[in-house]
Formats: sequence, C-alpha cells, structure tokens
Amino acid sequence: MGEVPPHADRKSVWLDCDPGHDDALAIILAGYDSRLRLLGVSTVAGNQTVEKVTLNALGLLTAAGLHSIPVVQGQAKPLMRPAQICPAIHGESGLEFLDGSSMQDYAVGSPVNEKAVLYMHSCISSHAESQPVALVCTGALTNAALLVSLFPELLPKIEIVLMGGCLGTGNTGSVAEFNIQSDPEAAKIVFECGAPVTMVPLEVTHTALATPAVLQRLSVRSTPFLGLMRKLLLFFAQTYREVFSFEHPPLHDPLAVFYVACPEAFKVKRMRVDIETSSPLSAGQTVCDIWGRSPLGPNATVALEADVDSFWESMIAAVMKADMVSPLNSPKNPV
Repeated sequence: MGEVPPHADRKSVWLDCDPGHDDALAIILAGYDSRLRLLGVSTVAGNQTVEKVTLNALGLLTAAGLHSIPVVQGQAKPLMRPAQICPAIHGESGLEFLDGSSMQDYAVGSPVNEKAVLYMHSCISSHAESQPVALVCTGALTNAALLVSLFPELLPKIEIVLMGGCLGTGNTGSVAEFNIQSDPEAAKIVFECGAPVTMVPLEVTHTALATPAVLQRLSVRSTPFLGLMRKLLLFFAQTYREVFSFEHPPLHDPLAVFYVACPEAFKVKRMRVDIETSSPLSAGQTVCDIWGRSPLGPNATVALEADVDSFWESMIAAVMKADMVSPLNSPKNPV
C-alpha cells in the first residue's frame, strides 16, 4: 500500500449504502484504504428494511474498529414505489451468517438523530475543500436523489460513484440491476443532476470473485474478526450459489469504493445512460448508449473493466488493518 498520504491529501468519501454482505466490505475498504478518508455512512432501504441495515452498519463499524464514523439513517422507501428488500441473498437481518447470528449482534450506539440528507449536506459541505467529496452509493439512490434535489449548490462539491446498473443482463430483473430497479425515479434524478457520475455495473463487479484463494488469505491469522469476515463471505457464497449458480460470489459494492481510491485500475468509457421508469417489463434498466448514438450526449462514466488483482490487494490490506484494531480481538471483548 505504500506510505500513508497526509490526511489532507486523502480523497474524502461519504458512503451511502444498504449494508448487506458486500456493503460491509465496502465500509471496511473506505475506512482503511490509505488513499481515502471516510466521513460518514448513510443508510437506505434495500437489502433489508432501513432499520435493519442501519443496525448492520453500526455492527460492522463497531466490529471493524471504526467507532468514530457517524451513521445516519436515511429513506425507508423509494421516492414513488413500494419498498423492495432482498432476503434471498442477504437473509432476514440483511447481514447474517450460516450459524444464525448476524452483524446486528455487534451493534453499539445509535445513528445520528437528524434527517439523513440534512446531515449529509452539512458534512459534505464542510469537507469539500481542495477537491470534491466522493459520494459513493452502493444501494438504491433515494438519499442521493433527495440530496442533489434539495441542495443543487452541492453539485460542484461532489462526484457520485455508484455500484449499480448493467450494460446487458440484470440480476433481479431481466435487464435491471437491483439497486437501480429499487428506485428508478431516484436513479433518473441522479444521472441527470449535472454532477460527475461514474457507474460501476454488474459486468465489472461480476469479475471480483471471492474465491477459495481469497478465503485462504483471510485465514493467515486466527482471530475473531477474521473469522467473522470468513463467515460473512461463506454466507454470501451459499446464497449466490443457490440463487444465481455462481461458483464463487462476486463482491459488488467495494468496487465502487476502489474506483475512488484507484481510478487508474479501471477501463472506462463516457456514454449516455438513461433510466427506464415507465415499462413494467424493464423499469430500472440502465439504457447505455455504448455506440454514441444518443443526441443527448454523455452524462456518465461507465466502468468496463477492473484490475481485479489490484482490487483484492487493497481489499485484503484493508481487512488486515481492521483486524489489527478490532475490539473483537480484545481479550475483554467489550462488544
């Protein structure tokens, strides 16, 4: 990883998410990559209800030794549609393990008692100094859409990097990915807001697989925290195998964080991305103008490939840093 950059030289990140299994690792990467400075975490309904994913965020931050990172609870439902959740992949708690326990068992403290978009605006504004803050979204874009709608003056101070969408085949819809499908209207607002938008789609995240070799790298030390990380990936592996027939589970959300830390590790293309909001067959489809035929012009940078080996180097390094400070490894274990 090299020497840690001076605090002021790190890229400031706000993470907006619906903490399930891959979001948990996105939080760890944002919190421990030496190129990043995690300002806070906001939650949104998606993998589970917003109350459950907020507890998951608190539990993960506690277990990972990131106690000082604020959590604020965001929107409980999409802008115009009923809420969708995903227990088939992430379990009834949204972040549970094969033994029936869950990340909520580690939750300490409470979320910030303020409306999420108001707290996000205040925090992002105060940290957008020499460069924009990266708003990294790894769930439905409801909070982000409200933020850019209520505070258009924030647009020059942010760049939006999201895990979501697809160029072709979806996951929870034939041509739609879950995060965008959960709130298509919010996604449309975000893609058309005028801030720089980068989309890391399924085609890229499906290449970052948690293979047995990755699990082996998390077994170099026998600690409670690394044991928890292995349990997390094993649950995800089983559900992805049963639902999508993946031999090894893809780790979606940390790729968006990795893009902020290391954009040179990605092959990207500028293109027009429109969001389908009307069709009952394809609501939430990211209609990507790959060949440049749209008269509207590009509005997003779309990732096409990622250096997966570099990603795993950064991801494993972040997990190992968390392991060094995790309170789960303390003999007294106050968690």
